[in-house]
Amino acid sequence: MLPRPASTRASVKNIDAILSLEKREEEKLALHHRVFHAIGSFVGTVQFIVVQCVVVACWIAVNAFFADHALDSFPFPLLATILAFEAVFLTSCVLIRQNATDRILEKRDHLELQINLLAEREATRSLRILQKIASRLDIDDEDCRHDELASETSVDQIARDLQERENAGAVER
Repeated sequence: MLPRPASTRASVKNIDAILSLEKREEEKLALHHRVFHAIGSFVGTVQFIVVQCVVVACWIAVNAFFADHALDSFPFPLLATILAFEAVFLTSCVLIRQNATDRILEKRDHLELQINLLAEREATRSLRILQKIASRLDIDDEDCRHDELASETSVDQIARDLQERENAGAVER
């Protein structure tokens, strides 16, 4: 097998780190949360719909065709009660799973923001070095002299500008 290029090895390492982080977060969940996650995951599948339809059809068939010994005769009030309870329970499971997913996504967004800020700082530093090299080599480029990309980006200023634009957009609506 051929050795992987360095960029691919770095990508694999990054992917492994993210997967490891997500696995640790999942392991922190209490057992009942993991059970709710599993139920919430299963509910959103075609298999669940098939199982649900088969169970309801069998319930109706058994109670309709064996009316003499029916546990739940037409209009099937027990079935309706069970399905209503199931709907509430499954909705709760899905919401619990969604809340946990939202927390994970918020953490991932925060991590992504931190990485982007570091990348921006590195790019700014690289541009400054390139400008110094160009200056020492007497390369005259008017675009490089006062390049705003080579100056530090103020995250606070960007946040204030964003807030002002959002507020102005809310006023216009």
